[in-house]
Amino acid sequence: MRPRTTGLAVLALAFAGSAWGQSWNRNYSRHQIWGGLGTALPGQDLKPYYKPALAWSAGYGYRPLKFLQLDVGYDGAYNSADVRAYQDSGYGPLRIRDFQVFVPFGGRVIAPLAGGRLEIHGGGGGAYARYSEMLQQPGDWVSIGCPSCQARDGWGYYALLAGNIALDPGRHLRLGVTTRVYRIDTAGPRIGSLPYVRSSDQWVNTCATLTFSF
Repeated sequence: MRPRTTGLAVLALAFAGSAWGQSWNRNYSRHQIWGGLGTALPGQDLKPYYKPALAWSAGYGYRPLKFLQLDVGYDGAYNSADVRAYQDSGYGPLRIRDFQVFVPFGGRVIAPLAGGRLEIHGGGGGAYARYSEMLQQPGDWVSIGCPSCQARDGWGYYALLAGNIALDPGRHLRLGVTTRVYRIDTAGPRIGSLPYVRSSDQWVNTCATLTFSF
């Protein structure tokens, strides 16, 4: 490696290290990445036809200010519609499963307590939801179509309440609980036993979350 190239590489590494150090030592972290597991509880028009289901959550948040965070996320649930159908194939009968997907986008305000070790969050925003049926594939090496699989979707909004506690002195790893209440109108083919062409849906999704901040 030429001396000039080596010098530029060292300078770049020094700059990156300095920037990382400044971000690490800031009195609050701008970037938040989280993942979690929990439950999804259907309500309103869905309540007689859908059941509580396993849920998961992932997302990213950016804090332009210490007490304000902008969010985009992905929430999912499995088998709330209790679809129990099969499709014949050359690999035998393959199960058709139902999934519920939510994409929330909005913001939250943060109330730091105990010197920032504990945080309480409240917020909300818009949301998109899609309920779909998917065919369980026999393996990664093949993709079989599902002509009978249905999907319905719609738009709405959500409200959020969350809390977390820092697990390390630098407050970069946090364990918490997040609840989102979704209100969404969906339309399309029936998924499971839901008889409506259009329905007003409610979901209360609560997940234990692990957040990495930097």
